[in-house]
Amino acid sequence: MGHKTKAVLVAKPVRRVVAGGFTVTEGMHHDGSELPWHHHETPTICFVLKGGFTEMWRGGSIACSSSMMKITPAGERHWNRFSRGDVRGLLIEPDNSQLDKLRPYSGVLDERMSFNSGLLSGIAWRVYDEMRETDSAATLAIEGLLLELVAAASRLREQNGVSGRRPRWLEDAREQIHVGLGARPSLSGLAESVGVHPVTLARAFRRAFGCTVGEYVRSLRIERAAHQLAQTERSLAEIALEAGFSDQSHFSNLFRRHTGLSPFKYRRVVRSA
Repeated sequence: MGHKTKAVLVAKPVRRVVAGGFTVTEGMHHDGSELPWHHHETPTICFVLKGGFTEMWRGGSIACSSSMMKITPAGERHWNRFSRGDVRGLLIEPDNSQLDKLRPYSGVLDERMSFNSGLLSGIAWRVYDEMRETDSAATLAIEGLLLELVAAASRLREQNGVSGRRPRWLEDAREQIHVGLGARPSLSGLAESVGVHPVTLARAFRRAFGCTVGEYVRSLRIERAAHQLAQTERSLAEIALEAGFSDQSHFSNLFRRHTGLSPFKYRRVVRSA
């Protein structure tokens, strides 16, 4: 949502913070505006706080909406159109020294990627919250959160690797988890449905997705709940039950542990944007 070429229209900056090797800019694009073809000298992470827009590049396009995060590699030319109301977002730019530190551990910033993840959304909203603080610790907190954001995106990238290298039964098991998220799946029942032993499923799932079946289910439920908190007026109890949590208290505890924010504060921070 920012840029470095002279031909590009500059977003209206709201605030900017330099934290370690990152520059974070909160900016706004007005409805009906466009960014002509341009590129960035370094990779960029964009998190949409409010509104939606379309980004196109040679070979594809993506519709970006509230609480979505995308990564654009350095040097990739792209074009943006803001035609669904005013758009507010965070543009996160690591400098070259920060990239040199990150690349030995992760290549996620060198690929075009997009995420609708409750975990990433929670971290990004905490960055936004810290940007409005005025104490001396805010910059340190933002730097730590941005490193956490890159690490979490790297893990999701590994979990969602090339599916063609996985056995069909493993993909079937994951699909069943997504379809029946509100139910209470058992490892043995899931393994029986795809025709393998529970131990085989447990080992293959962790190897392919970097987490246990139970951890995967909890993460998906948090993501579904985060979307409901941001986009609807439904009560916490309704959201908790639909996402498959046993009760509101259980949901609130896990949501806070997963995102760093209580469901109530997450909704308040999202709406404040």
